[in-house]
Amino acid sequence: MNGVEPIQEASEKPERDREMLGKLDELKTQFFANISNEFRTPLTMMLGPIEEELAEEEQPLPPGRRAGLELAHRNGLRLLRMVNALLDFSHIETGQLEATFEPVDLAAVTEELANSFRVAIEKAGLRLSTRLETLPEPIYVDREMWTKIVLNLLSNALKHTFKGGITLSLFASDESHEIVELRVDDTGIGIPKQELPKLFQRFHRVKGAPARSDEGTGVGLAIVRSLTRLHGGSVTVTSREGLGSSFCVRLRRGTAHLAPERIVHAFRPVATDCTQVGGYVEEALRWPNSGNGLGNLPVLDLGDASTEPESRPQARPRVLWADNNLDLRNYVARLLQRTYEVNAVSDIESVLSAATQSRPDIILLGATLPGRDRLELLKELRGVEGAVLTPVILLLARADEDAGIECLDAGADDYLIIPFSSKALLARVRSSLALARLRKESADKLEAANKELEAFSYSVSHDLRNPLRAIDGFTEALMEEAWNQLDEQGRHYLTRVRAATERMNDLIEDLLSLSQISRAFMSRDRVDLSALSQQIRAELSAAKSDRTVEWVIADGLTCDADPRLVRVLLENLLGNAWKYTSKRASARIEVGSDKHHGETVFFVSDNGAGFSMEHADKLFAPFQRLHTTAEFPGTGIGLATVHRIVTRHAGRIWAQGVPDEGATFLFTLSGQP
Repeated sequence: MNGVEPIQEASEKPERDREMLGKLDELKTQFFANISNEFRTPLTMMLGPIEEELAEEEQPLPPGRRAGLELAHRNGLRLLRMVNALLDFSHIETGQLEATFEPVDLAAVTEELANSFRVAIEKAGLRLSTRLETLPEPIYVDREMWTKIVLNLLSNALKHTFKGGITLSLFASDESHEIVELRVDDTGIGIPKQELPKLFQRFHRVKGAPARSDEGTGVGLAIVRSLTRLHGGSVTVTSREGLGSSFCVRLRRGTAHLAPERIVHAFRPVATDCTQVGGYVEEALRWPNSGNGLGNLPVLDLGDASTEPESRPQARPRVLWADNNLDLRNYVARLLQRTYEVNAVSDIESVLSAATQSRPDIILLGATLPGRDRLELLKELRGVEGAVLTPVILLLARADEDAGIECLDAGADDYLIIPFSSKALLARVRSSLALARLRKESADKLEAANKELEAFSYSVSHDLRNPLRAIDGFTEALMEEAWNQLDEQGRHYLTRVRAATERMNDLIEDLLSLSQISRAFMSRDRVDLSALSQQIRAELSAAKSDRTVEWVIADGLTCDADPRLVRVLLENLLGNAWKYTSKRASARIEVGSDKHHGETVFFVSDNGAGFSMEHADKLFAPFQRLHTTAEFPGTGIGLATVHRIVTRHAGRIWAQGVPDEGATFLFTLSGQP
């Protein structure tokens, strides 16, 4: 008995877990049902008065105010459609949604639905083809459910198709005379193979998939599957990434598979629910119409609802505002356009293009931007020349603190939670622009101070050359003409003067080089780092032919950078490696690259003197040396020069080392492959 009890407990545990998961799922579904029901009442009380106001004929609203109410009404209906979708789904999950199956001329009903949706597809520049076979007998379906099945599949195809077209087919199946098939084929982006098994799960979305809109409840395809199952049918999908997808709904003929009490045998003529169809079509018409969810629709003049004082045209700051939702894009543009020059775009590629070309004073990113993650976009923006200090505000659909912290950590200057008031939005933009102005003033002052310092450094270094040449010349003459006349102490003093003169000359040359690098004009081109490293290796080896060094230089190292500056960079890094391995019997120097989070990182590594990591932060400051000149000669300017070159390329440089084991210098360059 003692050996049996643990086995019984182990076998019961999965059952208890499944029971708990089932209850949790049931509670979740009930929650969606409750919240959807609760939303419907206030939505009705909002939409009713708005519709009455819009229908008023005796005292019609002026155009500006009417446009604002139409915007509110349109989005109220959209919210109602989403609430209804969630409610439908919760009813399906709990078994509360009951179908009424009636004989329907399925080809005629489907054709009417296709024709209703055709305007949205053709407006997007796509073709809609229909191949609807007249069936020998009516098919028993719930008309409202069939409408949702067809429109959800057409909406899904339109959302993810940017060229070519959509084909809607209805025909008797070749597999069995008892089966009727509805197919929706598109030439869209396709679906990754690993995503296909999860496609009909509720709330599942393919991350990063290009789409005309990122909005929606995420239950459309789940509803299609559930409604099809209520008809005793099935839905499947086949797809090839980049080529398109094909959804197939299979229904059975006759009524043997249906519950008898849910069947109505009376035949009615075709009658489509115009309200339901209109909602799908109107939403699709408001999606952007060019590829990748892209294309900038014009900003509508919705009248003057801003409380901001109008600015003088010549003083208007430039705002780059991006969101995929046309209504929200127009609404925010209307709020901003009295005070600011607004460039409203609908996608990430347009953001990057506008940030580069028009140099906005502030960037405002909405919550719906298809194609890529907005936090990745933030990193890209910080790499755009001229946009490093541009303030960026994000609109967030999530109201939790972690989302805001995540945005600030990624480089955003501020964020605003949706829904927001117009006053809050305008205040955030105002304050961010004010802080940006202060930052720019500080940056300008710092740049001016740096230029003055560089000019001073250059001037001093240049002016020091003449007296230094005199000292060098006279000490050299003394050594040649009076060496034998000097005693041992005199010769020692003269030798030290000569050494100090040479060191001073090296220091001046390095300072001049650092100053010139900071001021030099940059011209980017494709640079072969492998070939350049081989040239420098040959030069170093020729200068000291008695040294044996193992060189490992990877092939195919290339980047987009200034060729002259990159040569100076490699000369310093390889020269450092050559110098600090000089006391090694078996010296080794390696040049290569690695990938870190998709970014190319180049490195120069050696097995020389190395350094302690506690000093790593001092390496790239001017005149910082970790070894005496007696151990290794140098001025302490080389790595500062390297750091400045990398910074000018919008890259990063850091170092790793172990005392007496070697050092590795790693760097990135903007524009590298």
